[in-house]
Amino acid sequence: MILRNIPSNRTAEFGNLVDYVRSIVEYVRAYGDKALIELTRKYDRIDIDSIKLDHEDLEKCAEALPDDVKRSIDIIYSHLYSFNSIIMPSDIKIELNGMILGIIWRSIDRIGIYVPGGRRAYPSTLFMAGVPAVVAGVKEVYISSPPTGSGCINPAIAYGALKLSAKGVYRIGGPHAIAAMAYGTESVVKVSKIVGPGNIYVQIAKYLVRDNVDIDCIEGPTELVIVADSNADYRKIVVDMKAQAEHGGDTFIALLTPSSEIIEEVEKELLNDTEHTYYIVMVRNIDEAIEIANSLAPEHLSLYVKDPHSYLDKIRNAGAVTLGSEPPALVDYLGPNHILPTNGWARTRGALSVYDFLKPIATLYSSRTASTEIISAAKSLAEYEGFLLHRESMGVGSVQHIK
Repeated sequence: MILRNIPSNRTAEFGNLVDYVRSIVEYVRAYGDKALIELTRKYDRIDIDSIKLDHEDLEKCAEALPDDVKRSIDIIYSHLYSFNSIIMPSDIKIELNGMILGIIWRSIDRIGIYVPGGRRAYPSTLFMAGVPAVVAGVKEVYISSPPTGSGCINPAIAYGALKLSAKGVYRIGGPHAIAAMAYGTESVVKVSKIVGPGNIYVQIAKYLVRDNVDIDCIEGPTELVIVADSNADYRKIVVDMKAQAEHGGDTFIALLTPSSEIIEEVEKELLNDTEHTYYIVMVRNIDEAIEIANSLAPEHLSLYVKDPHSYLDKIRNAGAVTLGSEPPALVDYLGPNHILPTNGWARTRGALSVYDFLKPIATLYSSRTASTEIISAAKSLAEYEGFLLHRESMGVGSVQHIK
């Protein structure tokens, strides 16, 4: 279906399902492994007698993976590792006004990665989350993914878990997996942060546990906004739109262009697709298209325009931007990352990266050579706030007793 206007509000069924998912989360919190086994039987229709897969289990699961897929994983793993290593921040130490101010970066100790495995398995998601975590120095990486019919997990995910030297791998999926990693069970270790996409039930679970554990953001459904000028190849635009539509009927896909010719050709190609909704909007010029894109803050933004790099300064809100004729699907496999903000989250955060697994710790050293003027200013502000002992503790010399 093709629509000419983008709705002002894109509502989802998120709110209607919160109470249902909360009941699952609380059941796991109360009954631990027993709940996980029961819920796996109920939702995955698979009987498991244990939650965690050990190293031998993973090797056995990975045996089914063809050698050519292993080689592809090895190449992509190395590619993502190199990129994330390059963007790793360095510690900072600055001498200013006689003091030494700094930031030291330290990794989160323990993280959980959720890897979807419902209709399809997504080993690429494991590397998008796991490689930045490993590069950041996370010591304990735990992975949760739904079981297959044999009781294993997807062989590519098992192979990836071995490459990441995961501390623990759990064959559980859905909102109960999120609850288990957030609160811990007899078999599942409680983590400090959970990352990874998933269906609406998984995302609601992340929303519900965020007071107990950090999360990346709420991800999904997939979003793609294309900005195209008259020079764009409409065939590539159509391929990109259809490619992102593979994620499901709720995918948000929009084309913004001032070219009536592009609109006509794209509409011809999409006219018979009744399973998805495509928004095709005529704009006055590319600047207007980019303003609309900024207001939408899409997960994926593709620029099919002449000299796309010249428009980067105008883009404020987007999860990932692809420039020129290369499809956004490259982001899904080669990075920088395909775990991206949706539903407007791109207004406040970006793609998952090493920064999501690091925390800046502030450091300060003040010597007797510290600026008298700046110390006096700090004392004055502390006094204004009513913190008299703070005032007296600053600077050099003995602290005056205050009654």
